[in-house]
Amino acid sequence: MKLFGFFKNKENDTFRITEPDRLWVEDNFKWLIKVFGYPYRESEQILLSENYFPKTFKGDRVLIENIIKDLCSLLQIQEDKITFEVVSDIRDIYGMPYQIEGKPFETELEIEEGKYKIHIANSLQKHPKRLIYSLVYEFIRIKLKDNKLQFDTGDDTDLFIYLAGIYFGFGVLLSQNLQDTGRVDDGFWETKWNYISEMPNEIMAFALATYSKLIEQDSPKWKGDLPSDLKSQFEKALKYLNDNPSELYDKNELEANELFKTAYDQYLKNKFEEAITNLQKILFLTNDDVMKADVYNNLGYYNIRLKNYEPAVSYFKSSINIIPDYGYANDNLGYALIQLGKLEEGRVILEKALQTENNDIAYTNRNF
Repeated sequence: MKLFGFFKNKENDTFRITEPDRLWVEDNFKWLIKVFGYPYRESEQILLSENYFPKTFKGDRVLIENIIKDLCSLLQIQEDKITFEVVSDIRDIYGMPYQIEGKPFETELEIEEGKYKIHIANSLQKHPKRLIYSLVYEFIRIKLKDNKLQFDTGDDTDLFIYLAGIYFGFGVLLSQNLQDTGRVDDGFWETKWNYISEMPNEIMAFALATYSKLIEQDSPKWKGDLPSDLKSQFEKALKYLNDNPSELYDKNELEANELFKTAYDQYLKNKFEEAITNLQKILFLTNDDVMKADVYNNLGYYNIRLKNYEPAVSYFKSSINIIPDYGYANDNLGYALIQLGKLEEGRVILEKALQTENNDIAYTNRNF
């Protein structure tokens, strides 16, 4: 479906958006939150810098394999699932005049049995920023596919990728590539290119503003990295949301996320009982099934660290009741049962963990 019937009003400087467009953004954010959980209050948008892409920027040249390593780290995707192939075409033949109709090939994702192969146009390596942007786009698709989400809905699939990119923290980087124009002249041949994204500035601005409101950041530090026209629209969209609050915003979920982070920090310091106390508070705050499953799993694991295996088993079962194919919870339940001497029951659970595709295989094998 084609949305984006936003208002153009040169006389009025306020931000305006049609109801279908607003609902499209909010409904898709709601879906992402249901699957991946509520974003943290301290969440950041990823910038094209050494801080976020350390391997990419470590050498004199931008190499595809280093970009892939950084993106795997940023999106928590296993590197061994990703391969790539550089594809040459007529654009690589010097002195060959050509004209491309429609959008030129840059990257294409091939999926087979949980593995991902990215086909990359060789000519894209001459434009490092565009190369990184194109791989970010494909990795957002991989993240969604890896979680078995059916997002290929037709006309608005590309638009949804942008929205998911904002949710995963790549909104600023994507916004910097909504347009790409250039010209190269070596004195003999001239090459021109022009790319304009399907995502309008107004909808990108509203989506970024919605994300900022979710994490209570009215003036995020990454705002200055937005293109000037988009930054202006973003600020107007924030004011619009102040006057027309989104139903997505939930202070309890934000508090739950902060407690979850605090509990994890306490766990790292071996303060297991304090971590357990904070996790138990979350169960009175959150309505998010993903968060509840994570809380029960961590309650179980922290009790394992205290050698309290019987309550740990109860917590892991609660986690699995919410998300039956939660690999880590199944792994942990199997381990706790083994510690209680219930070897056959533990083995059956570990077999189930292996089938989930989201467990730690090395941990499962250790338990076996």
